[in-house]
Amino acid sequence: MYTYQTRNQTIDYKIEVVPNRTDITVQICDKEGVKVIVPRGLNENNVRSIIARKATWILKQLNGSQPSEEKPAAPKKEAVKKETAKKEAPKAAASAAKTGSFEEGDKFPYLGRQYRLNIVRGDVTKAEMTFRAKFIATVPESWNEQQTNEGIGQLLTEWYQGRADEKFQEALKSVKKAADNAPESVKWDELGEEYATTQDNTIVLNWRLLTAPLATIEYVIASQFTNADELFEDAAERKQWLSDNNLNAF
Repeated sequence: MYTYQTRNQTIDYKIEVVPNRTDITVQICDKEGVKVIVPRGLNENNVRSIIARKATWILKQLNGSQPSEEKPAAPKKEAVKKETAKKEAPKAAASAAKTGSFEEGDKFPYLGRQYRLNIVRGDVTKAEMTFRAKFIATVPESWNEQQTNEGIGQLLTEWYQGRADEKFQEALKSVKKAADNAPESVKWDELGEEYATTQDNTIVLNWRLLTAPLATIEYVIASQFTNADELFEDAAERKQWLSDNNLNAF
């Protein structure tokens, strides 16, 4: 049995490996609870990422106590409600998670702009992700479709996370110019569908916020310690991205 903590609730789940399966399914059963059916070779971190992205859906099903199986659906847009408390984090719009399938020409957002994915198969033993006005994933020629999808997913995750500290500190630097009581630093973590939270008096940002423009990241940071709508004259524009997008970049 595995456990995933989201806010003040815990999701217990089981992993069932099916050798010939190519997709990932999350099931809610009366007797077994949450069960994630995955192909062979998918590691636990990949499964946790799926649970994180589907946490809202899973909790809704559990609270309703109805057996259900997750089915892919088009992302829904939700309006972001105005913050009513200084430390209340805005919530990301819920959407169905992708099954981790990556194709040449797919687009992924970074700081508010879209960049294409270029997949290169070469005589290499280790996969690598580079960025030159587009994402370039170099993978071994011997990799099958499943290995390629899992490998690119991991490469993208590591690429975004590798830039989280620098870009979030850059956004915080701008916030400090507008707010005297801004914190000295911020951290990042995997927060499921939350944009940000405050833990032990430290602001923690969802690393997936790197998909948003810097101005939006600044708004999210400010919303953790002050009224961001009053701090920024263009607050409406800054938070519009939050209404029109979600954090499930891949």
